[in-house]
Amino acid sequence: MSNKKSHKSINIPCDILFCILSRLRAKSLLRFRSVSKPWNAIISDKGFKKAQCDQSKELGREKLLLQIYYSDKFEFINLENPQFAIEKQQFPLKGFERANVLCSYDGLVLLKKRRAYKTFVLWNPSTRQCQTLECPYLSSYTCSRSCGLCYDSTADDYKVILIYTSFYTVCSVNSNDWKKKENLHMLEQRVPSLCGISTEGCVFWSLNRAPDPFVSTTSKVIYFDVKSDELKEFPVPNFVGDNDLFQLATLKGSLCLYGGKINNDIYCKDLEVDMWIMKQDGWKWLMKLRDVPAEFCESYFVKYSRPLHYTRNGKIVFQGPKIARLYIA
Repeated sequence: MSNKKSHKSINIPCDILFCILSRLRAKSLLRFRSVSKPWNAIISDKGFKKAQCDQSKELGREKLLLQIYYSDKFEFINLENPQFAIEKQQFPLKGFERANVLCSYDGLVLLKKRRAYKTFVLWNPSTRQCQTLECPYLSSYTCSRSCGLCYDSTADDYKVILIYTSFYTVCSVNSNDWKKKENLHMLEQRVPSLCGISTEGCVFWSLNRAPDPFVSTTSKVIYFDVKSDELKEFPVPNFVGDNDLFQLATLKGSLCLYGGKINNDIYCKDLEVDMWIMKQDGWKWLMKLRDVPAEFCESYFVKYSRPLHYTRNGKIVFQGPKIARLYIA
């Protein structure tokens, strides 16, 4: 009689396996890719990456990636407990030391190699995968004025938008296909904010006479329509008054404005910042922030602080005016 034990394989339907794996952390998924070819195919699929990212948000696992000042080293911060660093990671591509981080969206980061004006890299820090993007329309010393990154759900594709002085380009990441658009009449000598705000398949920028990020009654707001690949004008909200200054942001997956009536007195003790959020039926007032650091005047706070995350207990995590400073208000 043979003493060998028979081994039975367990076949799990693909849809159930997809659901189970999407609930795991990225660090575990990196290991499980080596279990089998079918598992590797599921985990490497773009649709799975989107589902896993959405699931992480639902489970409260959102992390912030911070670049350690003037280096190619990064660290993950738990947004529910921002005083704790989760892990550190080094950007994997050689020759991209101290690369400029341009923007990020949905767990992806767009970087540009220093002094390399045509070469960009889309990086997924969770899976440690990179894709190099080479813009064919640029001369040697052409620098983008603004950038953006968004997801096209109809094509299951990410798009990179780069705005220059007289044109803008759109890159479809799946095919690395670039389009050049020259209809920039809406700029009218205005300067778009450096980094676009990505939410719900659009990217938003404020336009000003000077290179600052404020939205006021004299500003314009433009957005990239992912369906038409066109830049369009977005109306400035009615609640923005003559003496108000706001910045664009994203919270809870929606477009947000924060700011209000600005008191430029540097000795001002009582800073008040209003936050508005865009819903399907229009702008809704979200909250008034009073417990913010009073060491800066309001205009400095609004200009150099950026809301990053709306926590489960109703607090907002900000990136502060000082480099790599996080605080909760």
